[in-house]
Amino acid sequence: MELRVKASAFQYHSPSTVEEVLSLLGQYGGECRLLAGGQSLVPAMLQRLAQPGRVVDINRIAKAERPTVVAGRVRIPPLMRHLDFTTESIAGPLGVLMQRLSMCIGALPIRVRGTFLGGLAHADPGSHWGLLSVTMGGDMTLRSLERGARTVGAEDFFQTIWTTALMDDEMLVEAQIPVLDERAVTGFYQVSRPSQYPQAAALVVAEHDHVNWASVRLGICGVEATPRRLAQVERALLGQRLDRGIIREAAEAASQQIDPLTDPMMSADDRRDLIRACVEAALLEAAGL
Repeated sequence: MELRVKASAFQYHSPSTVEEVLSLLGQYGGECRLLAGGQSLVPAMLQRLAQPGRVVDINRIAKAERPTVVAGRVRIPPLMRHLDFTTESIAGPLGVLMQRLSMCIGALPIRVRGTFLGGLAHADPGSHWGLLSVTMGGDMTLRSLERGARTVGAEDFFQTIWTTALMDDEMLVEAQIPVLDERAVTGFYQVSRPSQYPQAAALVVAEHDHVNWASVRLGICGVEATPRRLAQVERALLGQRLDRGIIREAAEAASQQIDPLTDPMMSADDRRDLIRACVEAALLEAAGL
């Protein structure tokens, strides 16, 4: 028997400016949910996992269509779709990395409609853009009509599953990602079911001289409540040789340093196994081995 569920009743708003959005958030607070791509919100509403009293559709707001680079940071505006990053001319290794990550997100309809900032605000543990933001040391700009704008680092923005530092009257209006040096190398590996968030993923952003690691940033997502960097593993790799044995040890250390989620579908040990494999593969790619 097929069970059909409809969304609960809500009021629909379609403002044309950010200020109008902020006014609605200031007036109605926790009643509101913002609709950008709707690839996470709409399914949740249809299953009544989310029952907002008001849906604020931001697709009509006046916006900067393209990201800009200011003081060595890519500034990403609202309504940048996942698919935009497959054609966007962000220079250097960061542009290549963002193209790659964008193509790993869901199926084509999700990439066409879903947005970068919407994905961050949804805060799924397996968010690709959350992983990138945390690994790269990105910043989020949050704005309210009453208090103005504030900047929150990515590691502080993600608080737990589907929960961020956004207050009820705030909108995420921009993300900033540092530009990568031309010498930077990257590695990425994920384990996922078709069209779903990764069950586990690892991202490496590093520099080396083809002999030793000069710098390493290692981020993981999917296995914990939020994406995060594994600072202890990063420090242990600095100055070490680009060696398969050392990388295998680093992957083992990563598997022991996570605080894995558990659920009926997957145990903590299973998630440790997944992140071990992802970290090893990502480090091997970054090392060119």
